[in-house]
Amino acid sequence: MEWNNANLGYNNITIISGVKEPIIQNLFPIPIYMSNIDRPFTKQELQFVDNQKNHCTKNQGNINTKDNYILNKKEFKNIKKFIDKSCQDYLKKIISPKNNIELYITQSWLNYTEKNQYHHRHSHPNSVVSGVLYFNCDKKNNKIKFSNSKGYQQIKPEIDQYNIWNSDTWWFALEAGQLLMFPSSTTHQVDTKKGNNTRISLAFNTFYKGTIGLNSNLTELIL
Repeated sequence: MEWNNANLGYNNITIISGVKEPIIQNLFPIPIYMSNIDRPFTKQELQFVDNQKNHCTKNQGNINTKDNYILNKKEFKNIKKFIDKSCQDYLKKIISPKNNIELYITQSWLNYTEKNQYHHRHSHPNSVVSGVLYFNCDKKNNKIKFSNSKGYQQIKPEIDQYNIWNSDTWWFALEAGQLLMFPSSTTHQVDTKKGNNTRISLAFNTFYKGTIGLNSNLTELIL
């Protein structure tokens, strides 16, 4: 099921023949931040990505780079600037902290997924917000799937039409240059890959820098 960024009608009431129609509000939703680098990757960036495939370790279902601080490389200088800017935008629009704090990138690495490979279901501990930037993907076949964290359901009826309230999983189609960011606790995966292209993505974690909480409330944490 592909999310199409449809307007879900926040604070909107549709009136038909003078009757107010019921509305459904999303309460405590999980934010999936989507952006795009909006430029072609440079020849130097792509050559570096291709070369790093020779310096990988086996992951569960695919491979990833041994270098887990890949955004510190000079070849990714401008890509890191774009991701840093996106982190601050996420912080401002979604977390909206009162204190002067920032999100900084901790670890970062490249993932390579070939036909019939996959990326196991997982989340990202010791991180606040995680993200993925795509270098090579086939929009028709390459997706990222997120799982609902509600866990065991004692009562579970058969579903006629799936939506964001009754679904256990939800996926997004992907394209090169696209960036997704989400809370690091959000469980996600890549199903067994179809198509002959190599799916290449850059994943990263973040953490807070600054002062969180209040001294007077005994919640202050200086990072």
